[in-house]
Order: sequence, then C-alpha cells, then structure tokens
Amino acid sequence: MSDIELIPVAKGGEYLEVHPSTLADHQRLGWAPCARQEPADEPDGAKKAPTVPEIKATLDAAGVTVPDGAKKADLVALLAAFERSGLSGTEWNNLAEEDRANRVSY
Repeated sequence: MSDIELIPVAKGGEYLEVHPSTLADHQRLGWAPCARQEPADEPDGAKKAPTVPEIKATLDAAGVTVPDGAKKADLVALLAAFERSGLSGTEWNNLAEEDRANRVSY
C-alpha cells in the first residue's frame, strides 16, 4: 500500500479520489476539490443526498463564496451551476452577480 493520500474531487454530483499528480488534469476537466466522502452503504447503488454541511464543504474546498442565509436548495443549485461552469472558484466569484444568478437554476 502506498503512503500517497488521494485527493477527493467532485463534478456534476460525481465523486472521485485522484492521485495528486493528476489533480491539475482533473481540474482542467471541471473536477473541483471537495470534502472526503465515506463509501455509501446504500442498496443497489442508491445515492444518499448530500447534507448542507457536505455541500458547503465542497463549495468551500473549490473556493466558491457561499451567500449568507443560503438554504439547501440554493446550495444545491449553486454547486450544480458552478460545476457546469468549468470555472475556478476565483473565476466564479469574480463573475458579475447577475451573471452568476443567470447560471443558477433552482
């Protein structure tokens, strides 16, 4: 077993753990660093809905600013729009507020 710790990344609701040497390649493809997820114990591949803290951790890891008072539906829509955008967290945060709002669908 290797001593190298894999890095968790997410994109479009999917989750991977990647080798540090491939992180930049994954980021160019739209994957963003996120909080580590534990293996799901769900039957038949059913996915557990992420919690508010998990969504916030994913956005935080990607460097995306979360609006104060955002509800779960807001966070889910924000994460989906950010992941679709292919932008870095900094690029996303630097978009005009109207542009960000147009990209987020509830």
